Amino acid sequence: MKKIVLLLTALLLMIGLGYPGGTGQAAAAAAAPKYTETSTFVDGTLMISASKSVLVNGSAYVPVKLLNQIPGFTVATAASVVTLTGSKGSAKLNKDNSILYKNSNYVAFKTLLKLGAIDGKYATSSYSLFIWSTEEGKIKSNSMLYAISKLPGTMGQAVGKKVYLYAHPGSHWVTDVQYADDTNTSTFTMQSEAGLTWTLDLDDSETDTLYTEENLFAFKENFNGDSAWAVNAKIPDSPFMNMEKVTVKDFRSSPGDGSLEVQIRRANGQEIYISLDTTVNPVDYLKELFYFKNPRTAYPSSDAVWAAIRDERIITDMTFEQVYLSWGEPDSYNEDLGYIVYGHQYLYFVNNKLKYYYEL
Repeated sequence: MKKIVLLLTALLLMIGLGYPGGTGQAAAAAAAPKYTETSTFVDGTLMISASKSVLVNGSAYVPVKLLNQIPGFTVATAASVVTLTGSKGSAKLNKDNSILYKNSNYVAFKTLLKLGAIDGKYATSSYSLFIWSTEEGKIKSNSMLYAISKLPGTMGQAVGKKVYLYAHPGSHWVTDVQYADDTNTSTFTMQSEAGLTWTLDLDDSETDTLYTEENLFAFKENFNGDSAWAVNAKIPDSPFMNMEKVTVKDFRSSPGDGSLEVQIRRANGQEIYISLDTTVNPVDYLKELFYFKNPRTAYPSSDAVWAAIRDERIITDMTFEQVYLSWGEPDSYNEDLGYIVYGHQYLYFVNNKLKYYYEL
């Protein structure tokens, strides 16, 4: 059976797609704090909020805005001084116990542990902070932590996140995960954007793929606004002229079936949506559908040859690369005899120049 997978490999690959910086830039980046937003669970319940907890250089911080949802804590502000009070004492926010992130105050989790009757644990594999204040909350949290440890691959990173799911349009929050020892099965509890709760068996035979908001953001950050050239040999039922220059406008979850789509804008303003195949890495798939460097610059061509490529024709004296731009990868080739085959068409090359071709 094919298990549901999390589309995170694309995100990892795209980390290296940005523009390279100089030595000084690299050193500055290395010295700057690294902020990683994390999910927050309190007594086993996901805190669905625009404010996320954050991991900074290995230390967890909780938004002060979320403290009213953690039992036993109060927040008071006077003369720009923020004071936190728990069952064990009070503390004023300062540079030693807090950070400012996205113009909001965050308090160190270790400070909350000192001030209140709470406990907790950070789950590295799911980027989630678990906090509990009751025995029941501890039991539920540990059950989820155990289930996370049983999830395959990078699937844990979906826990507590807003995700998009093939065959299930719209966005969904992963609010819970449980593992059954007797059946060795893992189950996500999902909450739709309409507030409906449903369960997703991760070990069934569906071919669904999850992808997160972070995936969408990474695609947008790395490709939005880029020029691209359509490879008609790779685009099913292509609406484009071959090697047509277009612009990547955006990425979205399809409102029809939840699939990951790229939005392409043509020079005439027409916008086309193309679903990205996730049976392969979607970054690689996108780069099969489009060149992201001008192919005419990469493979210099005369006006006549380029016109043939745009019309998906071949003419004599084309190089193999130019034929490839026009017709795509051949069905087969014979290096010894110097020919390649497209269907019933046989193309013969001499010194990498197409000399003649015929159809059988």
